[in-house]
Amino acid sequence: MIWILYLILFILSFTLSVLGAQTWMFVTLLILFVASSSLALFYPLLWQKDAEKVKRYLLKSKQSYHRFLYAFLYEEESEAEMRLTKIKQTQARKYAEIMLFTQQERWEDVKGLLQTMKKSNLTHYYAAIVAMEEGRQKDYEQHKNQLKDPHYVTWLTVEELRRNGNKSEALSILEEQINTLGGLKLLSALHYKDKLQHKN
Repeated sequence: MIWILYLILFILSFTLSVLGAQTWMFVTLLILFVASSSLALFYPLLWQKDAEKVKRYLLKSKQSYHRFLYAFLYEEESEAEMRLTKIKQTQARKYAEIMLFTQQERWEDVKGLLQTMKKSNLTHYYAAIVAMEEGRQKDYEQHKNQLKDPHYVTWLTVEELRRNGNKSEALSILEEQINTLGGLKLLSALHYKDKLQHKN
C-alpha cells in the first residue's frame, strides 16, 4: 500500500515539475502524501472492523512489537516471550511485558513496571487489574475512575461481573462492545472473550 503512495508521489511530483508548478503545489502534495501514508499505516491498528485483516497486518508487520502482539494473541506463550526479547523500544517493551506478566499472573512484576511508567489509560487499566486481583478495592476504584477510555472501563466492568458469578451478563456486555470496536482493541476484546468463555 505504501509503495503505491510513493509511486503516486513520484509521478505527480515529476508532472508538476515538467509543468513548472509553483512551490506551494509541491508543499501541498507533500502534506497530502504524509497524511495518506499515516492513514494507511494506522488505519488497520485503530479502525479496521475486520478482525482477520488486523490479524494479517500484525502477522506481516516488520515491527517487533506488532509481531509480539500477534504471538501473544494467537500463538504459544513461549513464542510471545521470544518475540518480547526482540523489542528494542523501551516503552513498547514495557507494555509487552505488562501484558505478558498479567497473563502469567506475575503481579509483583507488573506493579514494578507500572511504577516506572508515565500515567496513561493503559497503566491505570493494568493497575486496576492488579488492585482487583489483590483485593485492594479503594485502589481499584481510584484507577478505574481515572480511566478516560470507556472501552477499558467496560473491560473492568466485565471482569467484575465475571468474578461475581455473572458470566453470561459479562459475555453479553463484551459481545455488544465488540460490535463497536476496530483495530487492536477489537483483537484484544476477542482475545478476552475467548479467555472469559473458558474461565469459571
